[in-house]
Amino acid sequence: MEELNKKLKSKARGTYIPLIIVAIILLAGGGLLLGAAFATASSEYREMSDYSEYQLQTGDYYKLSDYNMVIDSFAEDSDGEYFVIYRNWDEKWMALYLKGADKTKAEAIMEENWAYLDGTSDSFSSQTISVKGRLRKMDSDEEDFFRQWMESGGWSAEEIVSEADFRTLDTSDSLTGMYVMGGILAAIGLGLLIFSIRGFFGGGYQKKVMARIQEKGISPERISYDLSNGTNYKNLTVTPSFVLLSGTSAEILFYDELVWVYGQTHTTVHKLYGIIPTGKTVTHNVLFVDRDNKTHTGSCKNEEESGQIITQINTFAPYLVTGYSEEIAQLAQGDFAGMVRYVDEKRTGF
Repeated sequence: MEELNKKLKSKARGTYIPLIIVAIILLAGGGLLLGAAFATASSEYREMSDYSEYQLQTGDYYKLSDYNMVIDSFAEDSDGEYFVIYRNWDEKWMALYLKGADKTKAEAIMEENWAYLDGTSDSFSSQTISVKGRLRKMDSDEEDFFRQWMESGGWSAEEIVSEADFRTLDTSDSLTGMYVMGGILAAIGLGLLIFSIRGFFGGGYQKKVMARIQEKGISPERISYDLSNGTNYKNLTVTPSFVLLSGTSAEILFYDELVWVYGQTHTTVHKLYGIIPTGKTVTHNVLFVDRDNKTHTGSCKNEEESGQIITQINTFAPYLVTGYSEEIAQLAQGDFAGMVRYVDEKRTGF
């Protein structure tokens, strides 16, 4: 029994150790994001009005405190609205993207400012907003809408170039995304690490195997002997009496419980924006269909190795249905019980 456990543990390392490494990488990445977010949050946001256009750094975080120069809006999406603001400290026009309560407040300020500009009020709005966000360049659509707004207001091309700052203080592009992403990565990494460590040191890789051995009434020494004489592939071992699938939970498949073994190649095409092909991923598997019509999957390196595995299994258990064809697939779907009877009849005498 001890020898068998050692062999199963050795095979489990190939699965659990990479998972532990991935978990550590995820934890580290999440920690870095959270650390960067905390570091940014702990540093003081700079007041935008203290800086001219040429001093403002794209990508940095700024705040606008007690601000009321919201003049108009030029676009909106399902979440928020793009407002035109006038920077009276350096006489520039810029966009401010707001959502939720800030958007509602900005709309109220805008209406009061229009009342002043129309002559129905004696002053600009006395209401103000205070917001924080990251200064970023407008994308092409945002810039087009902003230009159209200025052109409709009578600005010439030269005036637009000299008076417009094609950046926006994006209050949605705050530290929230970093906190969320960092938290998700850290949580996934921690969960995966706990799962991997508990599975490895808790013997999760062997429980299903040991239960099946006891159910079959086969001595662990016999299983261990067959494993010693088996052939190891990517995540499975082919022995004279069974196939051992290795992974987070090892699985033992005895030949007298199988009906059909065949190879499968799956190609996934990766596309940018769902249109432009950027590459493809090809995976190769060997599928084992048992007497209950349940399919168990073992991965292999390539199509050649898949063929080697099936050929080797056919040597040990020539009564099994091996290989894939439409005829076999239709029979499995329409008369699986007939396939089982066929295998049982062929197995007689082995």
